[in-house]
Amino acid sequence: MIGSPLLLQNLLKLGRHIGLAGLSIVVMSDGLNAQSSMSNPIGRVARLFNPRLVKVEERVEFLNNQLMSLALHQEQSLKTGIGCRGARISPGGPDPSVVIDLGKVVPVEALYLVPLQEESSERRGLFPKRFTIEFSIVPDFSKKRILYTSGDKYFPGSGGKPVKFMGQGAQARYVKLIVNQGQMRGESEVFGLSEFVVISDGFPVSFGSKVSAEGQLCDKDLWYAGAITDGRMPLGVWQGGNWSGKDEKSNLYSIASPDEEISWSINFGKDTKLDMVVLFPYEIRGVLEAGILPEKMEFQVRAEGEADFKTIRLWENPVEGTNHVTPLLLPLNGIVASEFRIKGLKARVVGNEQLYGFSEIEVWSDHKNIAKDHTVSCKASDMSTPVATLTNGYASERQIIPVGSWLNQLHERWRVEREIEALQPMHTQMAAESELNATWGSAMMLGLTFLIPVFVVERRRLISSKHIDQLRKRIAADLHDDIGSNLGSISLIARTARKDLVRLHGPDEIAEDLDEVESIARESSLAMRDIVWLLERKQDSIGDLVHRMRETASRLLREMDYTIECDSSKSAAKLSLDAKRHLFLFYKEAIHNVLKHAKAKKVTIRLWDKGDMLALQIIDDGKGLPMVMENDFEVPHLVRKLDDRARVLDGKLEVKTEAFKGTEILLTVKHSLLIAISSSK
Repeated sequence: MIGSPLLLQNLLKLGRHIGLAGLSIVVMSDGLNAQSSMSNPIGRVARLFNPRLVKVEERVEFLNNQLMSLALHQEQSLKTGIGCRGARISPGGPDPSVVIDLGKVVPVEALYLVPLQEESSERRGLFPKRFTIEFSIVPDFSKKRILYTSGDKYFPGSGGKPVKFMGQGAQARYVKLIVNQGQMRGESEVFGLSEFVVISDGFPVSFGSKVSAEGQLCDKDLWYAGAITDGRMPLGVWQGGNWSGKDEKSNLYSIASPDEEISWSINFGKDTKLDMVVLFPYEIRGVLEAGILPEKMEFQVRAEGEADFKTIRLWENPVEGTNHVTPLLLPLNGIVASEFRIKGLKARVVGNEQLYGFSEIEVWSDHKNIAKDHTVSCKASDMSTPVATLTNGYASERQIIPVGSWLNQLHERWRVEREIEALQPMHTQMAAESELNATWGSAMMLGLTFLIPVFVVERRRLISSKHIDQLRKRIAADLHDDIGSNLGSISLIARTARKDLVRLHGPDEIAEDLDEVESIARESSLAMRDIVWLLERKQDSIGDLVHRMRETASRLLREMDYTIECDSSKSAAKLSLDAKRHLFLFYKEAIHNVLKHAKAKKVTIRLWDKGDMLALQIIDDGKGLPMVMENDFEVPHLVRKLDDRARVLDGKLEVKTEAFKGTEILLTVKHSLLIAISSSK
């Protein structure tokens, strides 16, 4: 492997430190505002007498917690393949349109229209004012279904965010967008879109699809019909959830000579149909702000039994020197091969450095990333190095998530941000009025009441509470530092020993045992982190529970299409330690059942208020639970632990399952039990 020069290493470190410092400043600023509002004595008194203000604040807090678990909207500036732009050719002429051929008939789950990036000369954007979306299974649309039409009314606008339409499982091969009215630019009626994404079975089936357009305005390498299905969007990289933790230099290579070549190859072990390769740029944040991909690449394959590789395509950056800020998708057209290789023919120049790099390589076959967890062989200067971090499911910063889930999270973030924006003026006015009334009332009460005994009693209570909190923190810290360190050491030793066995061609049985030791240590470490979270007193609300549920789902269900919704109005209500523990472990047990037994593709998780009860529902589309005989009745298997948790909570558990159609689990617990237990402690 080629080592990076000292200058490059220092720039990378400085960029990352500046990026983290900026993030810390933002988080500290937000936290300070919230803390100063709640620590204001007059504000606390005002909230005692204004339940409406408390409800608004609880809602805002809940929404802010939701934002923490949703993908970030990080608009990027595309320099090539910006999108598709069209216009009405003449006044009174036919409506401009775009037709996408998905290649085969598929059930459409959702459809997203992604607006163009915002430019200084186009502040109003080119999103259509009125439009119609049609589905058909025949190319002439003689048989069609109208998914959406704005009719005579203007569409309310996109706000620069992806606009979502539910497909409701409608069958379609051809999807048409008819622009009934665009944006007026001088004498012309113009529209433009960055991407048209069709999701089926959780997969973006529109990527790489053929596109035809009527009334399109072409500009080579900038505006063209195919750019609407090339997967490149100004929304950034499809990432969210957990931080990657990748070594900053592990996937970046610096070369001394422009003639020096480097290659990356993946061996699948057998002939496999290859549909598409997706290359994620290596991102350098902070100082350089660069997205690294080779300027020129050659793609090669080798089938089983063949001695040599054959070249299947070449790719060259249309505008040399421009940054890559989005994944690069290149169709492989279903070619069959057992080994896939990328040759870097020209490096990306950053300052005085000539750099090669990716953050992740995906190879898609039948809607699956078959390169996942395969070791990449990187060859440079006649030396071959195995690299595992190029196929581990993480981009430069965060975990890569399915495109459908990513777009859905961006759409949900926009909805939540709009609701917060609408609540802010109401909150400001209510807080000002309540604090003014509380100021006068407090002044009168202080003049009439002798508060010293109350102060003494309250001080003793706070000292006792503080002592208990310190004890809980100390226990959590000991668990994290001692046991966590030991488990991490066990996992590292097992992984190193397994690699040594493979290198030395040792017994497969020992390697398998070490693999199991590593897996158990990793699972134990994650379970220990959950115990530490359960002991954390500052994260005892229903909203905190939902946030933890999202983190757990992003870790366990990352291969599935999943959604988590919370419609509870009591998100700020505090849970007792027992209630928090049993609710979370119930949820985690149900998720493990889905992961290990259901073979599901889609999971829906919902938490809401059902009368005076809190309801938790988990639905999957898997193969259903097996049935066993119990007391002369058939009951679902694998729910005994869930039933035990429900009984401890005095809750009601309902399980509905049907073979090959999925399972629905519903737990309902009275709010009064949860809150009463919490307040009595």
